[in-house]
Amino acid sequence: MVLRDPDNPLFDGNNPPIPEVVHAQIAAMGREFSQQQTEDAYQRVQNLYELKMRIYPEEIEAIADEIHIQPKIGWDLVSIMITIGPNVMPAAKVILNSPDGRRISSEAGGYNSTDAICSAISEATGIRIFLKDFEFHTISGGTNSLGQVNATVEYHNQQVRTTACSIDMLEAAAKAYLIAINIVLDRINQQLE
Repeated sequence: MVLRDPDNPLFDGNNPPIPEVVHAQIAAMGREFSQQQTEDAYQRVQNLYELKMRIYPEEIEAIADEIHIQPKIGWDLVSIMITIGPNVMPAAKVILNSPDGRRISSEAGGYNSTDAICSAISEATGIRIFLKDFEFHTISGGTNSLGQVNATVEYHNQQVRTTACSIDMLEAAAKAYLIAINIVLDRINQQLE
């Protein structure tokens, strides 16, 4: 991914996000979004703007990619707490909203922070998927740059590729893993219908 000129953002302190411009950026990607998806994308751009005040087209594209692959019904991430340090086994606690509206909490350890997060999410959802490939990159520069996780998971010999973004790498990892679980659940539900 090519980084945009840092002096030429789409939105900045003098030009806040406008719904029509965000919609035009998504349309230029060739994405057909529902009204709800369009509103979600604009809200995510607005939230990102409040954190960093400089938004680039590539960041809108990353947000749109995540929204596009997310099934309509599924688990939602509420929060993550991580414990890491020298001589400490990494651990994660996740709080999720279930598809039926319940709030579920789970804790797990792992070999690293990402493994602990994925284990806690699997424990909370009751779905075991295997992380096969994981890639993180930043989209823009700076300490609060938007980062994107691309993950490939496997469930019963079928691969699912997901993407998620956040200014926090561990949150993006959790979201990508959770989206993969939601896609698996969506496929299972479609087979049952």
